[in-house]
Amino acid sequence: MTSLPASIETYLQEAGFSITEILILKRLLEGRAMTLRELAAKTGKSTGVLDQATKKLAEKNILGKEHINGSPKYALASLDAIQYWMQKDMEQKKEILRRKKKDFDAFLSTVTHTKDRPEMQYFEGIEGIQKAFTKLLEKKESEWLHFIPALTKEEDDPLQEFRVNVFRERRKNKTFMRSISQNIPLGHRYKHRDIFEYRDTRLVSSEQFPVCFEEFIVGDTVACFDMPNQKASFIQYPELAASQRHMFEMLWCLAEEGVTEEECTVVAAQTHPAKEPDIETRVLSGLRECIIFRKNIVLIASIVLLIGTLSFRIF
Repeated sequence: MTSLPASIETYLQEAGFSITEILILKRLLEGRAMTLRELAAKTGKSTGVLDQATKKLAEKNILGKEHINGSPKYALASLDAIQYWMQKDMEQKKEILRRKKKDFDAFLSTVTHTKDRPEMQYFEGIEGIQKAFTKLLEKKESEWLHFIPALTKEEDDPLQEFRVNVFRERRKNKTFMRSISQNIPLGHRYKHRDIFEYRDTRLVSSEQFPVCFEEFIVGDTVACFDMPNQKASFIQYPELAASQRHMFEMLWCLAEEGVTEEECTVVAAQTHPAKEPDIETRVLSGLRECIIFRKNIVLIASIVLLIGTLSFRIF
């Protein structure tokens, strides 16, 4: 008698053979043909169930039907047929796995494409621009890179008071800002206020200045502000932010005297840690924070006037 190992039974089940079909194969492996009644006696299954199972095995060319002494008997027609069906099942499963992998790869490529797609946001009006600045502050980055064309005086900025709040929040978050502006009178005026604004500014020629609007590079976000038209837009795209950051570092280096373009190309390609403000900037920007609002200035002036008046009367 040839027994069927448990592992082979498992493989046959995984290949789609039913338990009844496996029982029939186990009995017929004993080496002699059997009728349905004999198989029923050996397996404990009804002849009706066995009849359906033998027909399936015969369709697979695994069983053959013989008539011995007028009785139909079943015997194994070919063991190679079992091997064929096992191999066919393995190929089908491999094909299914290939299809699943292909579908999964397609899904991952879609996710990657979506992930790499720039995320854009738009803001309009004074309130929209204020909201945009608030979103930049929420990122809590250690440094902002800033292109500013310096088209108007700071006191003519419709967002002057709001920018004061932005300055205070930046200083509170220890977010230092490096700015690049044009080498024009308004640019010099902007630069002279650096120590009070918690920032550092360098000036480049108008021909070198790359944009005609205000631009911030904060983390992976490039924020563009069109102040005359009161519009702003965010582009969250790491590759674009890296490119803009490289251009900023290149211009920042070129703004130094005695530095060649080749040297700046090397410097711009390097990773730059966030710049720390000097002591003068920290002290004076902190002092400005205390007296930043007009009502505080009026209060201090009133106190000085009161002290002066009392001193005059006393003496």
